[in-house]
Amino acid sequence: MQKNTIRTLLINAHRDQYIEMARLLGDVTASDYEMTWCADYQYALEAMLAPIHDIILLDYEHAPETCEELLRAASTHGCSTPIVCLTAKDNPELDQAAIRGGAADYLVKDQLNTAQIERTIRYAIDRKSAESELARLAHYDALTGIPNRLLFNDRLDRVLQRADRGDSPFALLYVDLDGFKAVNDMHGHDVGDKLVQGIAERLSQCIRRTDSVARIGGDEFTVLLEKINSTNDTVMIAQKIIDVITEPFNINGQQLCVGSSIGIAVYPEAGTDAKTLLKNADMAMYEAKAMQGSTYRFFTDQMNNEALDQGRLELELRAAIHNDEFAMYFQPRISLQTGKIIGAESLLRWHHPERGLLLPDEFILPAKQLGLLSPMGYWAMNRLCQDINAMDQLNLAPLRISLNVAHEQFVAPNFVTKIESILATNKVSGSRFEFELAETDVIESLSVIATDMQQLEQRGIRFSLDDFGTGFSSLPQLQRLPITTLKLDKSHVQKVVNDQDSANMVRAMIHLAHALTLKVVAEGVETERQKDFLKENNCDQMQGFIYSEPLSFDDFTKLLRQQGATSRPSYLSIVDK
Repeated sequence: MQKNTIRTLLINAHRDQYIEMARLLGDVTASDYEMTWCADYQYALEAMLAPIHDIILLDYEHAPETCEELLRAASTHGCSTPIVCLTAKDNPELDQAAIRGGAADYLVKDQLNTAQIERTIRYAIDRKSAESELARLAHYDALTGIPNRLLFNDRLDRVLQRADRGDSPFALLYVDLDGFKAVNDMHGHDVGDKLVQGIAERLSQCIRRTDSVARIGGDEFTVLLEKINSTNDTVMIAQKIIDVITEPFNINGQQLCVGSSIGIAVYPEAGTDAKTLLKNADMAMYEAKAMQGSTYRFFTDQMNNEALDQGRLELELRAAIHNDEFAMYFQPRISLQTGKIIGAESLLRWHHPERGLLLPDEFILPAKQLGLLSPMGYWAMNRLCQDINAMDQLNLAPLRISLNVAHEQFVAPNFVTKIESILATNKVSGSRFEFELAETDVIESLSVIATDMQQLEQRGIRFSLDDFGTGFSSLPQLQRLPITTLKLDKSHVQKVVNDQDSANMVRAMIHLAHALTLKVVAEGVETERQKDFLKENNCDQMQGFIYSEPLSFDDFTKLLRQQGATSRPSYLSIVDK
């Protein structure tokens, strides 16, 4: 059988060490190694960025500061080749610095042998390949193949940077489909998916080469129009989008029609940052939706003034904290191996005095904009401690409860101290909690939160990475955090049966997580086929409507008591871990 050839770049200033490395790699029997030697660090970056190598061996021994700069520069320039660092002796600080800089692994030179270096290189290449595939799947919508929200946000940031440098203005179009829910309800989700695919294809065809389209929700799209010279340029494209969406779609022999409402935010009049532009485009879209038929609306000063209503919402949110209008609901987490309840995720609800029970989607974003996530988070932690004590009084199994912790709260001063105080005041052990952190937040603030995570882990608190697969994590970095669980986002889980890309992505994430000795929890499981897929692919746990919707405290404790009855179904029971 023909051996594969691994093209290796060695960056090292000493010929004798190059010869020794060539000898070690020459002894590998599984593969052939084609060695390129760069002896001058001045030309190392150019060699690293050349797309002709499978692995890079970077020697830190004689120029550690230069090598750190090379790692940072390679990362900045998007180097796609895995890098393994070589050191003279075991140095934990150097190890951490190399991994933070983007290295896949590091080796101690005087401990090298053929088997070790072959295994390290193979693992680094395989891991990089898997991460690259995850990155591709994470940046493109699995159903339509067009960019998703993550890639759209990146492109919007880049457009803003160019605009700030003096390039011509651009427009952000927020496109929402009218009548899509009726199609789904009447014809089913399969037909709805084909309709979305058709709309994505038409949108991609009707925009200019300099523009970009993305799918950011079930029936929501965004379009970035660059280099617009006048309002008329934007109007013409907006009307073209309305026309191509309004044209009937022939799906399974049926003529289906939907409309569209488009909100338009133009830089810089409607905002000079991504958050403001998105908010204003969304507001304009809702004004368009309030009008009859498919149409578009620009963001206006009048609409901007209406945003001042947030002042009233701020007062209501602060009153809700003070008046105990919030409540914690619980969604059971189930073992896929045993069918047993092994924990629960806590979810915040608001009993609004006028509007009734509100879900987080209706108040979390305004709370974030108003800087109220931290006080709400501490309220939730305190209430959960009270709920845990109440469950213990009922002699229920001591389940571990997970709590979503906002990034703003975690990085705020004295977070650890405040959590310890709440636990001590309520006499609750930290081992009863798991803190869920969003993947994108962890990536952005790795060095800031690592110490706090380790301190809380010593108190018994576990950590899980929430919405895994919506961002792009560097798995070697995650290994250095006390994370025990990855939670697969429902946007992938709910498509595993009908979409091959989503199925492949979920399989890959489960495999990678288990390779790092992490548990995997699938969120949003709704059907038996989704459950069977997850079980066949060795997913550890699940939660979702297939088992239970989020329950109030009383209903949740009632469920737990029922599980303890002899009449319970044989596949349901409570465990205390």
